[in-house]
Amino acid sequence: MQKWSERPPSEDAFEASLQSYLAFLSKHASLLVKALPPLLGFGIFLAYFYQNRFYPSFDLFQFSSLLVSAAFIGFAIVGSLIATMLLPGVILFHWFINTREIKEDIQYAMPYSADKRGNAVLQLVGLTYFGPFSLCGLGLVAALVIDSGYVLWTILLWPALIAIIFGTVLKWRFDLSRKSIVSFSCIAYMALLMVMLLLLSILQSSAPFIDKLDHGWQDLVLWAIPILMALVLTLCAAGHFGGWNIAIHFSLLLGIAVAAYSGILIAVPEKAVKGLGLGAYDAEIIMLDPAFCDRDVSELGIDEDCTLRNVHVVWSFGDSILLRPALDQPRHVQIPTEFVRSIVQSTNRGK
Repeated sequence: MQKWSERPPSEDAFEASLQSYLAFLSKHASLLVKALPPLLGFGIFLAYFYQNRFYPSFDLFQFSSLLVSAAFIGFAIVGSLIATMLLPGVILFHWFINTREIKEDIQYAMPYSADKRGNAVLQLVGLTYFGPFSLCGLGLVAALVIDSGYVLWTILLWPALIAIIFGTVLKWRFDLSRKSIVSFSCIAYMALLMVMLLLLSILQSSAPFIDKLDHGWQDLVLWAIPILMALVLTLCAAGHFGGWNIAIHFSLLLGIAVAAYSGILIAVPEKAVKGLGLGAYDAEIIMLDPAFCDRDVSELGIDEDCTLRNVHVVWSFGDSILLRPALDQPRHVQIPTEFVRSIVQSTNRGK
């Protein structure tokens, strides 16, 4: 038996998991490209059916042609979030930190001591990423709390001020050239604009959850979101020091987590179904066949002229259409498609 002292040390857990993950993708890439879109599309539809507590009847062969389309919509929604989380770090690292002149100045300013070097790296990450990200987010929340009319001006002007301040501090701390202030300010402004738009989207998606909390918890959660998002974006951005694979790995995992906790992931099924025109939209008028109204159907919200007005269409594909009329007691109304003459869709894009 080999002694413990003679055995090689264990590999780093993160490095080992990353290598296994990349090896799996490389080995099964063709299978994943073929199988993942329809499976994801089916999962999106299944989640929508579960959210609305119904399971329609349809031709499975005909329905299967929509699975890939739903998957692409899902990929676009979540992928745009992940890309927005990745891009600020890409811009700041590859356009500023990793440029020849700035990189040489930073390396020259690093101390020889391992402890002091570690502190200097943390300061670099804090001044380049976490500090600007968190202050921009807090400024956006302050604008939302004080007066939402200031939001646009805050998004456009606040990042510029933050970029100039941190560009100056970076120049002083790492003894960079004077032109680095202008360079960092311009580059950081673009990155911080993305951070502001991302945070605004997350706050809007999280609003239904925040509104259900007590007033004290609302304030705490509202002010905590920009700090947590700054931390997540910093982790994604700092991954570039280890290379593209690590940065993408971090952004993918953290992006899915942010999408889940902010409510963006939950909204994917409804947005996919609405994008395909299969349901999840509002209709101003739905005209029915008089043969369907030869009995009293007023309890279903159907008027005497055999029409439904201001109805939410849950599902309009297959043998029947599923509606949610504006009734005192919320309920689903299922009507065979053969009795539906026309649907006038509302031009209002909101639900």
